[in-house]
Amino acid sequence: MHFTDPESLDLLEFPKIKKYIAGFCFSDAASSRAGQIQAYTSHEELLAELHRVYELKSIISSDAYFPDIQYADFKKEAAMLSLEGSMLTEEQFLVVRSATELANTLVRFLKNRKAQFPHLFGLSAHLEDNKEIIEEIDRIVDFDATIKNSASRELQKIRKELSEKRRESDAKFYRYLAELRKQGYLRESEESFFNGRRTLAVLVEHKAEVSGFVHSKSETGKTIFIEPGATISINNDIAELEIDERREINRILRELSDTLRPHAPLLKQFMELLVEVDLLKAKALFAHQINATLPVISATQELRLDKAFHPILYLQNKEHKKVTVPLTINLDKERHLMVISGPNAGGKSITLKTVGLLQTMLQSGLLVSVAESSVMSFFDHVLVDIGDTQSIEHELSTYSARLKNMKHTLETVNDKTLVLMDEFGSGTDPELGGAMAEVVLEELVDSKTFGIITTHYSNVKLLANKLKGVVNGSMLFDVETLEPKYILSVGEPGSSYTFEVAERVGFPKALIERAKKKINVDKIDLNKLLAEVQQQKSKLNEAIERTEHQEFMKKISKEKYDTLFNNWRDKTERERERKIELARLAEYGQKYLRLMEDWNKNEDRKFVIKRFIDGITAETKKRRELAKQNKLDAFAEKKVARLKPLLKEGSKVKILNSSEVGIVESIKDEKVNITFGILKMTVNIHNLELVKE
Repeated sequence: MHFTDPESLDLLEFPKIKKYIAGFCFSDAASSRAGQIQAYTSHEELLAELHRVYELKSIISSDAYFPDIQYADFKKEAAMLSLEGSMLTEEQFLVVRSATELANTLVRFLKNRKAQFPHLFGLSAHLEDNKEIIEEIDRIVDFDATIKNSASRELQKIRKELSEKRRESDAKFYRYLAELRKQGYLRESEESFFNGRRTLAVLVEHKAEVSGFVHSKSETGKTIFIEPGATISINNDIAELEIDERREINRILRELSDTLRPHAPLLKQFMELLVEVDLLKAKALFAHQINATLPVISATQELRLDKAFHPILYLQNKEHKKVTVPLTINLDKERHLMVISGPNAGGKSITLKTVGLLQTMLQSGLLVSVAESSVMSFFDHVLVDIGDTQSIEHELSTYSARLKNMKHTLETVNDKTLVLMDEFGSGTDPELGGAMAEVVLEELVDSKTFGIITTHYSNVKLLANKLKGVVNGSMLFDVETLEPKYILSVGEPGSSYTFEVAERVGFPKALIERAKKKINVDKIDLNKLLAEVQQQKSKLNEAIERTEHQEFMKKISKEKYDTLFNNWRDKTERERERKIELARLAEYGQKYLRLMEDWNKNEDRKFVIKRFIDGITAETKKRRELAKQNKLDAFAEKKVARLKPLLKEGSKVKILNSSEVGIVESIKDEKVNITFGILKMTVNIHNLELVKE
């Protein structure tokens, strides 16, 4: 059973949603899974996924800490490790170590917040953090992907001999080089390497005076590269020791691979966890970008969308700094069908697409761009018939194609189906098409299906008023400017404003009057009445908004107090952190003063150097962890310093990643009080951008 067909998903632009989410994924594996997102067949699994995304989105929206999901794909390493006799390289072990460390951090994080994020915890409930993998790798492999000297006594012995031989080779080479330099036998470059052997760059006319092995000659023929005879023997010893070193390293790596082989299944589970959380985070980031949330999920069929946005339209308008008008729709068992009418280009089709896309997103485990007060439920099918579906390949007319879709719809619908039909009954003679539309509407009512239908037919509008379970709706239109408002009004049908638009664009009045005479008088009166009703309702809505604004102002005092208190608390916290930092710096100063004293007193300065290096290493590690946060803080401070002098009362500003323009009411320290229409907010300066006049 398919939730909806691929053609409908394309009409609803669901593939674009998956592309947005894939763009937020860190790994290719998670990005690939984003492209495969589809509706869940199990409602239990769907609810779990929705809650996981919601929990993660709440963490992101509150700027709380969450482990940074950045990892190298180690699926290949985990698979290799499970093969008996296989050996991982030094670099591969570091990849495994890094991923294991991240997985450990994630497992501990979720375990410690089990009560706060129970659904996220469910992903790792069967896992425990593993220290043995990291400890074993750290015992053998250094941070720069080299095998430690301490990995084996044999390796330590070989490297000691290598070090001595190399020092001896260097001493002989540079003594000989100095002699030849004095005699003027060498070119300016003096030395080079061929096949790992150090050579002298000898002028060709002096090659007879330099004993050794010739490795190469320059393209010009003026320089010959000679390995000094004095170092050939010792270089041979070095080459043999390097072979021994590589052989011992391979033995150690095989031994380490055998030690970690029992952990191969766990590593695969770690990989699955990281990919899953990577995808979840991408879903949550996209939800944050479109202000999406998890609506109330009803156990019975219900669709109540409050302040809903088409996510793609919202992002496009946001990019072009346009306002997106929200949509409100309420369908339940008592009123399960809505017939929407109104002028062309008034927003009827985008209303259908918004409802269809949001329902598809929800049942695919994605949060939806609606107010939290919204209520949604799960449907077995979403049937979509939007736009001209004429098929040239099958030689079907527009109306034939629409009839075929209607037939399929009537064969499928039940009380767990959501139907979305655009231009209901169009494509044929209006009177005949209207009659067919009435019959189909009656069948949809009898089947208890949920749906939204758009139409221009007056008979369908009138029938919708009579049928139980159906409600009329209309897209509001400004009669004075003859421009659509893109606002859905529920309760009465809408006028198509055919003659009004024709008059506004300058169509000859005589022709308009002749057209009116050809139309049934009752139909003209109905359109006039509908237009008047819409005007009266608009005025009533404006009065309601003024009343709601007055109620809002009564509550704003407490919110203002809360904001001031939070600002004071933040300032106190920053001062506390500054004192901690000063104490830390003082401690470092004392440590290095003691090192200087030991340096002057202690004869064994190697011990002092080791203590110094250990201290520097520990401090460097800490600073790396703080570097990223410090960089973000520095950027915010620079932005505040640049923007603060430009802000004043009355300045126009926007919150980052928002298209709403507000007015600055007052500024205190780094906090700015802003008015957005009837809403007032307090925002940090670094989260604002100035809007030019």
